[in-house]
Amino acid sequence: MIKVLFTIVVFGFLAWLVDFGELANTLINIRLDYLVLLFLIGILMVWLSALKWQVFVRAAGHDAGILHLMKLYTIGYFFNTFTPSYIGGDIARSYHLGRFLNNQKDAFAATFLERFTGLLAMSVLGVLFVCLGAKVTAGVEYAIFIVAFGAVGLALIFFSRKFCQVFESIAIALMTKFLPEKFSKKAESIMTKVLAAMESARGNMPLFVKAMMLSLAFHVGTVLNTWAAARAIGWENPDPMGLFIVVPLVLLVSMVPLTPAGIGIQEGAFLFFLQRIGATEAQGLGVGVVLRAKVMVIAMLGGLLWLYVRKSEASTS
Repeated sequence: MIKVLFTIVVFGFLAWLVDFGELANTLINIRLDYLVLLFLIGILMVWLSALKWQVFVRAAGHDAGILHLMKLYTIGYFFNTFTPSYIGGDIARSYHLGRFLNNQKDAFAATFLERFTGLLAMSVLGVLFVCLGAKVTAGVEYAIFIVAFGAVGLALIFFSRKFCQVFESIAIALMTKFLPEKFSKKAESIMTKVLAAMESARGNMPLFVKAMMLSLAFHVGTVLNTWAAARAIGWENPDPMGLFIVVPLVLLVSMVPLTPAGIGIQEGAFLFFLQRIGATEAQGLGVGVVLRAKVMVIAMLGGLLWLYVRKSEASTS
């Protein structure tokens, strides 16, 4: 309920910032050819995500077809969009993958690592742009470094055997010292199971490199996605390099769990950052609105696929 109220407040603030008539005019005159391109790019992005997901599934000793994973990924859009939790989509696709593989542990690990490497790639890009002195990052440098520091630390734990062993021993010592025995034992058990689930990726440098390359390819897709949305609303000359800097920052901000599915936060981030590379207020918010509408259409398709998958699973159980 609090998140819903905050969403209303955020949208009210955005409506106050932007001239409604200019925004409406921007959205009314939207170009259909770029909308078609937008959905084609969407398919490409789902394919890239499913391909990276498949890499982790295979590393765990299983296999799943790319079309099946794309179907489950689209179902994830439905739950991310229409459930209060940002991770609802990941839980849903992990669960259905687990049923397909008959192994929920490995499905969880593959799904988590697929999502995490995307965050890691965004963080690395953000730090790179800060270090290169990109003016667009002004005012958010510390937040970028904090997120990147956390992401790199987790990457060392998940992908390095040595760092994982050190972290596990320190964490167990701290939990034993500062938590009551009942809670420390429970926390230790959960941590051990989570770390054990990541074993297939630990020490596997080729796997890590491949996942990061696919993550970077996905982020190129997000830039193309934003460029197509900008062209669709009539922004004639969006700066490609500026978009390459801005889009990872928008996605990082959108992950802050203040509203359901980041609604309002993402649109506000587009408004804030796109103005820094030449967009008007209406264009910045317009891009966010168009991309949100696209995600909702894909999410509704995901809902239909979910009904189909549930029916298929029920018939085979």
